[in-house]
Amino acid sequence: MPKFTFRQLEYFRTIAMNGSISAASEQDHVSRSALAAAMDELERSLECQLFVRHKSQGMVLTPAGEQVLGMAHDLLNAASDLETTARGGNLNGNLAFGCFTSLGPTLIPRLFDYFRQQHPGVTLRSYTEPLDKLLDLLRTGEIEMAVSYNLDADPILQTEPLYNARLHAILPVSHPLASADVVDAATLAAEPLILLDTPPSPEFVRSYFAVQGLTPNIQHRFKNFEVIRSLVARGVGYSLVIQRPAIDLSYEGLELVARPLNPRPREETVSCAWPSNRKLSPNARAALDGLRAVARPVHSLDPYSP
Repeated sequence: MPKFTFRQLEYFRTIAMNGSISAASEQDHVSRSALAAAMDELERSLECQLFVRHKSQGMVLTPAGEQVLGMAHDLLNAASDLETTARGGNLNGNLAFGCFTSLGPTLIPRLFDYFRQQHPGVTLRSYTEPLDKLLDLLRTGEIEMAVSYNLDADPILQTEPLYNARLHAILPVSHPLASADVVDAATLAAEPLILLDTPPSPEFVRSYFAVQGLTPNIQHRFKNFEVIRSLVARGVGYSLVIQRPAIDLSYEGLELVARPLNPRPREETVSCAWPSNRKLSPNARAALDGLRAVARPVHSLDPYSP
């Protein structure tokens, strides 16, 4: 019979996700002394060191701790499955998930609304981050799943495609090319480009022009999607982006236009991903169902859609 408890595993997972006992204490509303005592007892039960304690860096998982974390996820998810079945399928508890920065404004609110209507007992915690940070959060278990572009390239992840999208141009409504149905890459190349400088977006843009034998005239770089849209609406330049909001207005209420490119860029896949060695919890499986549902209206905003 195991000497450890599910509560100890839950505390262990929370500390690992937050990186410190203090942060875990605030999240779970449990005293720091109780969490520290639980970790001491868990390490004695498992006969291994799970964390290296650093005053400056907090609690850092050891190699053994990283291995135990994956198994703890599976055990806790299995226990959650049992509870869900016993309750007749009603979900509760928490779900932490991540979303690529520019995808967040269109996907996260829809998913929150889906859970509010379908699974009101579940509390969502979301992170909007660039791709490299999302991968780190998945690795450490701080999030259970993430939504981003081209995640199927990572062999340690299991992915589910949600929809495909392509780069398109956004221009100020006063731009001479704004009245065109399609914008030629060769015409745009000399124009001042405002680059969304959050990977993998820069690579998408450079690759697109390189295939045509062109070099874009990058004048400005910003990591914030809405700052770029506002600058475009002001006439500072144009940008190539994938995500398209439902309204072609900047934060200032200035109009801009979205136009397809010629030649057509390759399709980029927006996917949901999770570590392939971990079984999704019931809440995460519900989120996957929700993402499938909310992705359909997002895809309809694509300028290339008929």
